[in-house]
Amino acid sequence: MKNLHKVIILFAFIFVAGIFVTVMTVNTSLNKTINTNETVDIQKDTLYLLQAEKKTV
Repeated sequence: MKNLHKVIILFAFIFVAGIFVTVMTVNTSLNKTINTNETVDIQKDTLYLLQAEKKTV
């Protein structure tokens, strides 16, 4: 019976440690700041559209 208690405590410790590690991993991945540096060259797109309009008219 004493060994059964040790086994149950061991599995409970592994279970709690797994939950703790999972929560810490999810927290660190959610706290990351994502820097999206997207540069869009609007002038080229607009010039292309204007030239396309001139060709069709």
